[in-house]
Amino acid sequence: MFEFQSKDILYYIHRIYDEEKEKLQLYFDKLASKFNLTVSLWKNNSGKTTYCCLVSHFIDDGWELKRKILALKALEHINDTKALGEIIRSLVLEWNISNKICSITVDNSFLNDSMIDQIKEIRLSDQGSVSSDHWFISFTLLEDGFPEMDGILFKLRKSIEYVTETRHGKLKFQEAVDQVKLQDGKLWDDLSFRLESGFDILDSALRSREIFCKLEQIEEDFKLNPTMEEWENAVALQSCLKCFDDIKGTQCLPVSLYFPKLCDTYKKILQLEKSSHSFVILMKRKFDRYWSLCNLALAVASVLDPRLKFKIVELSYRVIYGHDSKMRLNMFHKVLRDVYYEYASEAKNLTTSASVLDDFNCSTIGLGNDSILDSLSKFASASNFNEEASWKIELELYLDEPLLPMDGACFDRLGWWCDKSQRFPILAKMAQDFLAIPASISTSCSNIGTMINNPAYSSLNPESMEALVCSENWLETPKENDGDKGLYEIVITRHPYSFPIGE
Repeated sequence: MFEFQSKDILYYIHRIYDEEKEKLQLYFDKLASKFNLTVSLWKNNSGKTTYCCLVSHFIDDGWELKRKILALKALEHINDTKALGEIIRSLVLEWNISNKICSITVDNSFLNDSMIDQIKEIRLSDQGSVSSDHWFISFTLLEDGFPEMDGILFKLRKSIEYVTETRHGKLKFQEAVDQVKLQDGKLWDDLSFRLESGFDILDSALRSREIFCKLEQIEEDFKLNPTMEEWENAVALQSCLKCFDDIKGTQCLPVSLYFPKLCDTYKKILQLEKSSHSFVILMKRKFDRYWSLCNLALAVASVLDPRLKFKIVELSYRVIYGHDSKMRLNMFHKVLRDVYYEYASEAKNLTTSASVLDDFNCSTIGLGNDSILDSLSKFASASNFNEEASWKIELELYLDEPLLPMDGACFDRLGWWCDKSQRFPILAKMAQDFLAIPASISTSCSNIGTMINNPAYSSLNPESMEALVCSENWLETPKENDGDKGLYEIVITRHPYSFPIGE
């Protein structure tokens, strides 16, 4: 096995790191776009070292999406959120990007209120600093983020292991299958079990619920079968987790399409809420907080997709807010307008304008069971965008133009904005920043986990590991990541607009 024993090798690794870092810092100083940062934690196989990885996402001047690892720092204490916040702060200052941050996306592995508060309190610099009131803040709902269900998941896992890992258990399970067949005449062809995730455990166990209950009757040694109440809780939890089917795999989804996917998920949660089950209420409470704190940033990104624009927000808010949708839309209008004015001011191109976007009338399109995007397509095909344009600023001229068709083909958002950057220079700048927000941490980190767990690198100290990982990223074209580390994360996005749901 190769190990980094040679001092010469380490010397050249650090030399390359120093040289490439200086080049990248100079490049960042000249870059016009803002940066979207991701913060993730990684443990090596020994569990002795936890690394904090900071990655920058941005769209360069050639309208190409780029990802650059800025740092890989070893943490002394994984739960020390204050120290982690200081690391983020110091790195932002070190890279001189304190006044060029659009968003920060934080890995759910250290998700807690203390972490959120710590990042809110970060003062990046005296010049160009962003106060804590100028950030969207959100946290994530994990697929298996129901600690209240740990007991039932443990019991279901052990039940499955009992009938799959012992010869006696397999024989008794088959006997139970045969008896159930005789009683109700059902076919039980698919009795495979998967234990990779909490959802797999629930799905496998619930499909065989009758058999497990029969097994409890015929096998006195089988003591693991859930109670009736626990089975009902499992059914409710499975329904909750099914709500997230549409956003599984969204690590490769453009951020402009993440908003309608999220809205469809929320629509399902609202339907489930009618059951009044405790676990549905718990999930709804968590999702309410997530939605209220992150939906504005995601909605702005969707508005900057010329196939979606404002209509996607209107349709979505009608589903989420019902009778309050008009009020919420007006609030979002103000957010969108204020963000636009901020960019216009930065471009020294701000012009006075009468109050606009103050009173949009919500469409009366029936949504039924259609997805948000399907409803949008119906609206666009109805030719409802024929009104005479009366707004004067760039934002309203863009919104007043007809939607581009949702033809199912791969749409080049960045190419479209590159072509329109002369006509819509301020909006193009907004698009350059907001469309670079990553939908998932897993798209950020490429092969970091593989590298820090490579036995060949086990002898490297944290400083050398950082130099190796960063240099590899800076010298090579980043590869597309096909991992599936996680789907939901905190999003903390610069701008002072957030309102709680249900108030």
